[in-house]
Amino acid sequence: MPPDSARLSDNESEREVTITAILRKKRPLLDADVPWIENDIAAYEEELSNVENQIALLTRRKEQLERSLPRHKSLLAPVHRLPRDILVEIFRWAAHRPKNSLDVTKGVWPLGRVCGWWRDIVLTSPVLWSVVILDSPYMRNSVDILTHHFRRSAEFPLWIALTTRDSTVDGRVFDMVIEKSGLWKMMDICAYSKDLARLSSVSGKIPLLEELYVFAEDNVHFSTDTLFSPSLRRVDLEPLKISQLPVNATVLTHFSGTLRHLTDVRYIAHLQTLVDVRIMFCDDLDVPLDSGNLLPVRMEQLQFLTVNDVRILDTLTAPLLRKLDWASAISNEDTDMHTVQEFLARSACSIEHLGIAPQSVQKIHHLTAFTKNVGSLAVYYERTGTLFPLDALIIPESLPAMTHLRLCIGAKFNASWRGRYAKSVIDVIRQRFDEERAAALNFTRLSYLQIDCVEGSDAIKQLQSEGLDALEKEGLDWGSEIPYLEDDEYWTGVWFT
Repeated sequence: MPPDSARLSDNESEREVTITAILRKKRPLLDADVPWIENDIAAYEEELSNVENQIALLTRRKEQLERSLPRHKSLLAPVHRLPRDILVEIFRWAAHRPKNSLDVTKGVWPLGRVCGWWRDIVLTSPVLWSVVILDSPYMRNSVDILTHHFRRSAEFPLWIALTTRDSTVDGRVFDMVIEKSGLWKMMDICAYSKDLARLSSVSGKIPLLEELYVFAEDNVHFSTDTLFSPSLRRVDLEPLKISQLPVNATVLTHFSGTLRHLTDVRYIAHLQTLVDVRIMFCDDLDVPLDSGNLLPVRMEQLQFLTVNDVRILDTLTAPLLRKLDWASAISNEDTDMHTVQEFLARSACSIEHLGIAPQSVQKIHHLTAFTKNVGSLAVYYERTGTLFPLDALIIPESLPAMTHLRLCIGAKFNASWRGRYAKSVIDVIRQRFDEERAAALNFTRLSYLQIDCVEGSDAIKQLQSEGLDALEKEGLDWGSEIPYLEDDEYWTGVWFT
């Protein structure tokens, strides 16, 4: 005997046949049909209501399962096994270089919207808010966003990079940064002189400051009067006006600045903690370079020196110097080379790295007595004009220990590299790279070539077509870098590199 459900199905089938016949007028609707039709309607409506209730219950259950399943799965994710301090370091690494800290769609801001745990970490970890990049122009809500940013950084030391223009909002942002001066660990500021003058208000109130980078938009000199920090290690000031008092720094190791007088060098040179010094003289015909009659100052700790005028060397003695860069165009080759000779002889140092302009390469053999240990040579093509050959590098015993050659090709020089000059450079590289030829010239074999230039440089293409590719196949290791920032890249100073 078939089950009730089967019998019910048979009854439904019979009634469907009857309903079809009535609808097609193959038989009339009888009075006797009305009761069972009404009963079926009521039964169907009741059953449909029950099904809908069950669907609602199942839908809610499905939604509950859909919420619970990923939460349970996430418990087994590797990231949840990381300690909080490790996750903070990961966040710090992932968000440490925002282009603008006021962009709430970038940097550390979006991390707080991933999950509750991440939000708790982001809101309670001041270190994640310790790098503050502020790039003009500022919007009306910039002050509010910066207020939240500083609140979350709490009392943690701050690394701040700031640009300002001449607007009310810019001034307010500058004021907010000044108010945080007691927490400055690093300050990189590019502003107009009227704003920079306000830095005097923080003098003696910046106990944590270790690095200071200042650039005046309107080229007005910046005074050292604000440099009163017991922790200051590195400064880069463009341009700089030396005050009548020495820079108050007892642990300063790195100095970079643009000066006007050689007498100013003495104020810097007397800081015996300096290890790295970069001094540029600005081109100002109204204020001629004043050398005076200065006795050389002995800098006992100096290891790295960069200048754009060899007359600076007349004022210094550096017995521990390892790296010397002077990339200026020589005005009088013999006189300037003699100045370098006197400096190196007086210093009795052991130079390992030398950076010079291509025209200075022609006189490099005059420095043979002082460059026997130079393992790395940089040639700076920065000024347009004559492309001086590098043939002096294949004079016997010229830089005999050189294994690394770096060609720094400025954007203005890029288009000047023609086939003939590129070929002459490749010929020099080939002779320094060839083992037998290097041995005959009493050289250490060249092992690495680095080319610094703009992206898509014609110079690299010319060098490749003239034999660089062939040298690479023979084993020469070479690479290229882009030392110039693109327009949409970071505008901040050397601390970011």
